[in-house]
Amino acid sequence: MPSSHLEVRLSQDEKRVPITEKAPLTAASSRSGSTYGSVQDDVLVDIGSPCIPSDVRSIRSARSLRKTGVWEDLKAWTNNVLFGKTANLTKSSEEEHRVASKLREVAALDRDEVLKRFDTGYNGLPSAEALSRLNKFGRNELESGALKPWYSIIFQGLIHPFNVLLMVLGILAIAVAEDPTTFYFVLVMVVVSVGLRSYEEMKSQKSFQSMRELVTPMTKVLRPDGAGSFIETEIALAETVPGDVVVLRPGDIFPGDCILIESKDLFISQSSLTGEFLPVEKSTNVNEPESVFDLANICFMSTSVVSGRGRAVVISTAKDTYISTINSTLNSEAMETRNSFDVGVRKVAYLLLGFGVVMVPIVIVINGLTTHDWYEAVLFGMSVLIGLTPEMLPMILNANLAYGAAEMAKHKTIVRKLDAIQTMGVVDVICSDKTGTLTKDDVVLTEHLDSSNAQNTEVLKYAFLNSHFSTGLKNVLDEAVIKAAEENEEVRTNYAPTEKGELFSLVEELPFDFVRRRMSVVLKTGPSTTEVICKGAVEELLEICSSMRQYTGSAFSDVTLSVAFREELLSIVSDLNNQGLRVLAVAVKNIPEKELEAGDRQFSSEKDEMDMTFIGFLTFLDPPKDDCAEAIEDFGKYHVGIKVLTGDNLAVACKICKDVGIDTTYTITGAELEEIEEDEDEFAEVVERCTVFAKLTPFQKFNIVNALKKNGHSVGFLGDGINDALALRGADVGISVDTATPLAKDAADFILLEKSLNVITQAIIRGRITHANTIKYIKMAASGNFGNVFSVIIASAWLPFQPMTGNQILTQNLLYDLSQIAIPWDHVDEEFLLTPHQWSADSIFKFMLYFGPLSSIFDVYTFAVLYWFFDYNTPFTDDVQHFQTCWFYVGLITQTLIVHMIRTEKIPFIQRNPSWQLAAATGVVIAVGIAIPYTPLGTRVLDMLPVPGLFYPFLILAIVGYFISTQVVKRYYMHRYKEWL
Repeated sequence: MPSSHLEVRLSQDEKRVPITEKAPLTAASSRSGSTYGSVQDDVLVDIGSPCIPSDVRSIRSARSLRKTGVWEDLKAWTNNVLFGKTANLTKSSEEEHRVASKLREVAALDRDEVLKRFDTGYNGLPSAEALSRLNKFGRNELESGALKPWYSIIFQGLIHPFNVLLMVLGILAIAVAEDPTTFYFVLVMVVVSVGLRSYEEMKSQKSFQSMRELVTPMTKVLRPDGAGSFIETEIALAETVPGDVVVLRPGDIFPGDCILIESKDLFISQSSLTGEFLPVEKSTNVNEPESVFDLANICFMSTSVVSGRGRAVVISTAKDTYISTINSTLNSEAMETRNSFDVGVRKVAYLLLGFGVVMVPIVIVINGLTTHDWYEAVLFGMSVLIGLTPEMLPMILNANLAYGAAEMAKHKTIVRKLDAIQTMGVVDVICSDKTGTLTKDDVVLTEHLDSSNAQNTEVLKYAFLNSHFSTGLKNVLDEAVIKAAEENEEVRTNYAPTEKGELFSLVEELPFDFVRRRMSVVLKTGPSTTEVICKGAVEELLEICSSMRQYTGSAFSDVTLSVAFREELLSIVSDLNNQGLRVLAVAVKNIPEKELEAGDRQFSSEKDEMDMTFIGFLTFLDPPKDDCAEAIEDFGKYHVGIKVLTGDNLAVACKICKDVGIDTTYTITGAELEEIEEDEDEFAEVVERCTVFAKLTPFQKFNIVNALKKNGHSVGFLGDGINDALALRGADVGISVDTATPLAKDAADFILLEKSLNVITQAIIRGRITHANTIKYIKMAASGNFGNVFSVIIASAWLPFQPMTGNQILTQNLLYDLSQIAIPWDHVDEEFLLTPHQWSADSIFKFMLYFGPLSSIFDVYTFAVLYWFFDYNTPFTDDVQHFQTCWFYVGLITQTLIVHMIRTEKIPFIQRNPSWQLAAATGVVIAVGIAIPYTPLGTRVLDMLPVPGLFYPFLILAIVGYFISTQVVKRYYMHRYKEWL
């Protein structure tokens, strides 16, 4: 691993450590965020607290990430063709850089240059010119995420790999084997499976569609009136064109990307685009920041005015806006990737198909050589091929998903994509936005501190008086101060207005501006007392203070604000900022009564905001949701790692993460990530190690999610903003809320109707239950069918007749499959639910190799008993029907009962019981199977005969022996592979 100059921040002690640093995994080095790997690994893998258990092998080391060569290229190409490509947003990233460069270029222009460049006037465009530009540039609309039509949903269900495999088998059955029974059976399975899936997806889509707003958004633009002034005209937002001029007021939404040509006290909310929890100041000033979002005079489409006023020129609309680079990417082919569930299902389908390709020719050759009837051998091989395939898998899979969707609906969750339920169960890392997701998106006053950094109600009192008597529009910080004062009994009792009126009276107000960065109110606070109370940015406020108030209990004294005291106060502020807190300062000044006696006293910031006394600090934060810490703890319990990906400040992100229990040992910013984006290995390593990512662009969020997927993780993403949309679409599971931006909801797989993170835990549990019950059937059916084929090969080489007819095999499979319909309602071991379980064709292959031949041992025992003890060994006599019926019994009963051995790691019926639905289905199917030889269906259609009573003791011995040996092999299998289902 080449040495890297990039370092990952070790935020707890403000040090940096190189990402290439290695440390052995020892008890001494462990912490809340566990580390995985070994001393021999190139790099230890750390996904923060909580983490995935070390025995989960899906996390790759840096060594495996750096493999190159023809074999790897061929493997990557095969994966893309068979299992779906990984999104590559190179072109989209280039488009984002192009738009950002244009915005930076325009931001450097002064007002006259802007008006000239966009050929517009200070009072806007004439109506005729606006119409001409509308025809030229097109409507100001972003392409919406299209809802799938019903026929598309049905078609996608039909082309599911297992449905395709079943349809091929059905066609072969009727075309080659002239077996309409198999064809109709397969057809029913496919229709039921597709019907279940399509019904649930169309129902979810209908619920989602009802959430979309039907109201046409409007905006107000200026039109010249011909007399040197303007007329403000309301138009549909879609009719806005470049060059339009808009007047900005609180609550207005920007109809496109805009440049300010006039502003006063303007604050903009960019949280949906950047994740910043506080409004940002915008002005006509020109600056050169690192991030395009920090351009002082540029405002982005979909952001909104919080307070202040201004005038702006629309410089780009629709597909030329910054938000369009996100939207177009969402709807591009690059985002058409498959999640881990779909990839896993395809691997299983190809595995079973591969078994069929290998095993069936062997059966045909051996059976043909033994019976010398090659036509019958081919027909029998076709039956074996069909028997090897778990025909009910699509139906049971979709029944599991449909039941899961119904359960999720009880938790107020819309499942837009049915596959997402099971994928949620295999998710091992959740990436989350911060603002509005982990936090309440509601700024609160957290502390009111005096000069000694201690909580002091006097500070809150003065802050409240300043905010309460401010006559302008209250910003979010003022509202937070007022709310905190109302919740403080002392302040509420002594200083809040009463029914009799105000306790104090406002004399004058000195409004906020961007130069002073503070605002003051002059209050009559007593019969002979008038005070100036100032609140604002710390450094600007300290510049006008000459003294500082020190408190000793309820007493105080004012001392000179020396250089040493000033440095001490700034140090306190620095510590608070490092904790992620926004800090304001409060100061006060008494106006001598004699200055007011004349009655014509004029107040100004130059004269009255000077020689003030510093009172204390106010700290603000967007607090975490009430259930956030509990949810993070649950993620740890269920071994799901969490990473925070935000556009907000790093200190703010770390503060929230620490408060809710997320490890903040390794953090990094978007600017630092950008330095290594070209080095895929280093980027993947950093993404694996860090848990907090700050100041990210939307494309960086996606790239992080994509890197985690390439590292072998199944990734869930939780977000609600425009800046989250790409990551939501790129993740294996995207989770959003009903109040999210339209782009975020379009990109999500789950929509939470209740803003509770605990719902995600429920989704994880439901997903793992669904996964467990699906994998039960796959492993049972695959191993059982493989064992039957293995037994058929042995029988074909030994017996002078077929051990079972094709119709008998199909009937046995049908009865067995019907018994498994109850699996979606089965219980799942608590131990299984605690860890994520990836789809693994290798695991199924191993399971087949262990438990398939095991069943064949008891099939051979049955053959031996029937062949020698009962002398059922003569072709073309009743011996054949007796032999086939007896083996039908053994195969059906053992295969049906084995579900109870496989469904749990424990001892069935002693340590763990099945659901009553599964127990009832098992009993009914066994009873029906035993009864068939005594019915016309058995004797006339299936060529069966009743078995002799003497056979039943041998049958019971086979069942008991199979159960005991399966339990023994199960124990060995779990010991060796550290897994079961």
